[in-house]
Amino acid sequence: MKKGIVILSALLLMLGMIAGVQAQEMEKETVVIAVTAGSPPFSFVDADTGEEVGFDVDYAKEVAERIGMEPEILMVEWAGILPGLLAGKYDMIIGSMAITEERQEQANFSMPYYVSGAQLIVRADDDSIMTLEDLAGKKVGVTLGTTYEEKANEIEGVEVMIYKTEMDQLLDLVNGNIDAVITDKYIGAYTIQESGLDLKLVGELIYEETMGIPVRKEDTDLLEKLNAAVEEITNDGTLDALGSTWFGI
Repeated sequence: MKKGIVILSALLLMLGMIAGVQAQEMEKETVVIAVTAGSPPFSFVDADTGEEVGFDVDYAKEVAERIGMEPEILMVEWAGILPGLLAGKYDMIIGSMAITEERQEQANFSMPYYVSGAQLIVRADDDSIMTLEDLAGKKVGVTLGTTYEEKANEIEGVEVMIYKTEMDQLLDLVNGNIDAVITDKYIGAYTIQESGLDLKLVGELIYEETMGIPVRKEDTDLLEKLNAAVEEITNDGTLDALGSTWFGI
């Protein structure tokens, strides 16, 4: 009788362990991913559904799936997005953040996941501004905390106007409160197209930017998985498909 009880107990213990493993497999660990708030076509709230959508949102979901985790996506204002990562509020940022030496001192970046660049935008009827040299004595709008802000401050004779969102600065440009905007090429083109603002992109790219995904310095295992996911997304055609969906290219 005692032997039978021991065998039954062992069997029940084994079944319990199997059930526990299965439950763990079913319940994926959550990875918290920050995206930039109000930054179409990269990340914004759909007015009809109330859901977070955009290129970076879709990319974040792809990354989470490929590292075997459940995504929790947070919309965060750009000015505080990197400090939030360093404070542990989320695990990574998929927010079209350019890789710079200064940022690399604070966080580790994944391999690049796409390349864009800084673009000059003016009113559609303004032919006086084509290059950075034409900005002398002008007011130029940039988003707070971006590389565009840094570039604008390097241009001699320019009054730099700081904004929290892309739309705010583009509306001020339309209304004549500023003379030009420096922003991401894709963001500018998409916003102008979707909003019908009477603006245009002029000149060549001011400079190219390589976008990466930052994680905290100590999260080396996560970075390794992240790099593998980025490489897969690039090589299997998923990146091209997302670009076609959100940028038309």
